[in-house]
Amino acid sequence: MKLKNLQLRLIEYGSSEWKAAVALREKILRIPLGQSFSREELKLEEQHLHIGCYMEDHLVGTAVLVPENDLQKVQRVAVEERLRNLGIGARMMYFCEETSREKGAKKIYCHARDSAVKFYSSIGYKKEGEYFPEDGIPHLKMYKEL
Repeated sequence: MKLKNLQLRLIEYGSSEWKAAVALREKILRIPLGQSFSREELKLEEQHLHIGCYMEDHLVGTAVLVPENDLQKVQRVAVEERLRNLGIGARMMYFCEETSREKGAKKIYCHARDSAVKFYSSIGYKKEGEYFPEDGIPHLKMYKEL
C-alpha cells in the first residue's frame, strides 16, 4: 500500500479532530488493556501539542507532545492497526521531532511499551535505564538528542 497524500499537522485541543484522535488512541492503546482515558488525563492535554496524521483526509495516526522546559515528551503515539509497518509511525515521529526543535527542545523522549522498543531504536532513539510498569505493562524510557 502506498502512502498517498499523507499529511501531518497540529490539531487543536477540544476540536472535533482532537476528539477523533482521543478515540483512536483509546481504541489502540487503552481498550486492549481494559482501560480508558479519565477526564483528568484529558484535561491535562489542554497544555500539550496534538499531532494528527491524515491520509486522504482520514485520521490514521496521532501523537501528543508534552513540553518540559528544553525537553519534549512524546506520548500516546498510535497508528491504525491495518496501516502499521508502512512508515507512518516514523513519519509522525520525525514530525514530532521537528515540531519539538521549533519549540526550542534539545531532546525528545518517550516511555516506550516493550512492544515498541524495536521501532524507536530503528529511528535513532536510545534506551535509558531499566523497564518500569506504566498502565500495567512494561515500558522503557527512550530518548533522542535534537
